[in-house]
Amino acid sequence: MINKPLIKQALIEQLEASLAVAVQSAKHAHQDATHEQSKAETQYDSLGIEMAYLAEGQSKRIEALRQEIQVLKESIEPISNQKIQLGNLVKLENCDDESVLWVYILAVAGGNKVTLNNVDIQIVTPSAPIAKKLLKQSIDDIVSFDWQATEYEIIEVV
Repeated sequence: MINKPLIKQALIEQLEASLAVAVQSAKHAHQDATHEQSKAETQYDSLGIEMAYLAEGQSKRIEALRQEIQVLKESIEPISNQKIQLGNLVKLENCDDESVLWVYILAVAGGNKVTLNNVDIQIVTPSAPIAKKLLKQSIDDIVSFDWQATEYEIIEVV
């Protein structure tokens, strides 16, 4: 059995590691942008400006990561498992080769992947094409995705 709280905790740890890297990168970019050697010597010298843009981008990334972590920490579990909804972990089985695909539908952190007990869990947000196909489906429903000819059966919703 897959443990959703452990998956969520592993995802939060991944995001916190990314946050630490982004904070360090922002510090370096800020230092580079304000360093004496970054001062423009000619009208075409844009190193200082480029570093300032990089620092600003890193600051935005830091804020986004902090918000995602906060949303994950405050998220609540879905009440019903009748129909797939936000917060559900879905186990799909390939109808051809019986391989398994785990998808966790969360409000944030789409595109991340968590590996727990040698099982890969793909994180998707409701706006992702795979989530759009899964939302409102139920166990034993068959779904197919536009980018793949294979059909999947929903075999578990946690």
